Amino acid sequence: MEFVQGQKYLCMLAPSFAAEFEYPEIVYRLRQLGFDDVVELTFGAKMVNIAYYELLKESIEKGEKKTWIASPCPTLVNMVRVKFPELIPNLVPVLSPMGAMALICRKYYPDHKRVFVGPCITKKNEAQELGSIDEALTFKELNELFKLHNIPEKVTDSKYCVTFEKFYNDYTKIYPISGGLSSTLHYKNILKEKDILVTDGVENVMKVLSGFKDGMYKDYRFLDILTCAGGCIGGPGMIGER
Repeated sequence: MEFVQGQKYLCMLAPSFAAEFEYPEIVYRLRQLGFDDVVELTFGAKMVNIAYYELLKESIEKGEKKTWIASPCPTLVNMVRVKFPELIPNLVPVLSPMGAMALICRKYYPDHKRVFVGPCITKKNEAQELGSIDEALTFKELNELFKLHNIPEKVTDSKYCVTFEKFYNDYTKIYPISGGLSSTLHYKNILKEKDILVTDGVENVMKVLSGFKDGMYKDYRFLDILTCAGGCIGGPGMIGER
């Protein structure tokens, strides 16, 4: 990625950054690299949770026995589209936190190039599909940019340890771990714990989707599943040095 002089840049940082980088140093390092503003996706995750809650609530109040599949993971969505197309109607029709945050940022940062940074390679395809994000980088790619431009890892002067811009939400910071979505959904008014299935990892996800297609798992109302082991923090774009 190259930064063009005169162009403003916004970094949309996935909350899994905490597994790779120090905060608040990471914000200063991103600004040193060329980003004018930095936001975290936790607010987008909060907006997604509100939409999920309303959808599940409405479905239950209507007496539907439908089992919904969480859809923030683009690899999972692609897997359903390609291998289990009959399950597409079960995917929750709500944007991912990245997609939701992109719409918010397009309104409040209309002159910025919007760049997502996270642990997921498939987010690059999702960004192209959405059209509201100009570029998607992995943490590995970001780290290479830091090295290329000699951005120091530690910031010794505290005045440079700036914080995120607006749109920050604390409780959705656990979104990138397995079960993070359902854990922050505040579902207890509409669902019981037994109504939710949480799993992660490609083999486990394939097993669940195959079984669901064949009539299993129908007693669950919500499948909170992620294809990377452990959740997004196990994504292939992680650096894995910490």
